[in-house]
Amino acid sequence: MKRIFLLLSVVSTLVFTSCNNDDDIIDTDTISEVFEVPNVNFIADGDFTVTIPLEPQIFTSDVVLVYRLSGTDPLGDDIWEQIPTTYFLDEGTLDYFTDFSRNSVSIYLDAEFDPLLRQDFSLNQVFRIVIVPGFFSNSVDVSDYDAVMNALNTSGNGVQVIETR
Repeated sequence: MKRIFLLLSVVSTLVFTSCNNDDDIIDTDTISEVFEVPNVNFIADGDFTVTIPLEPQIFTSDVVLVYRLSGTDPLGDDIWEQIPTTYFLDEGTLDYFTDFSRNSVSIYLDAEFDPLLRQDFSLNQVFRIVIVPGFFSNSVDVSDYDAVMNALNTSGNGVQVIETR
């Protein structure tokens, strides 16, 4: 009887330890969102600031990354540059910087000169806003737009477009 009990114990141990469901894990807490905001104009009346509402609100642990469309590569693909960034121009320095809350993202344009003198930086700008779960942002190079999109398993092609007022 002891041998049968021992045999059953060994067999059941093997059966229960050899089964796992690692391939069936569904990630339900990595919720990211990417949206594009075209036709952004920085004007003096708005103190060269644009505020984009986040609807719905994001979680307090989420991180918001902002990228500016800075041009296209030789193949015609968009080049996204992370904000904050500084440009050293003939007129002086020009900076984009940003902040965010659970409710909105603000993008600021600051320059040593009147930013409207460089309409290629102040008018008709396009931004991509990427909402990333907080724990995830520690494991990826957030300064590389393509690395962020690849890590989130999205190409960025299914981007939601938000029209600005």
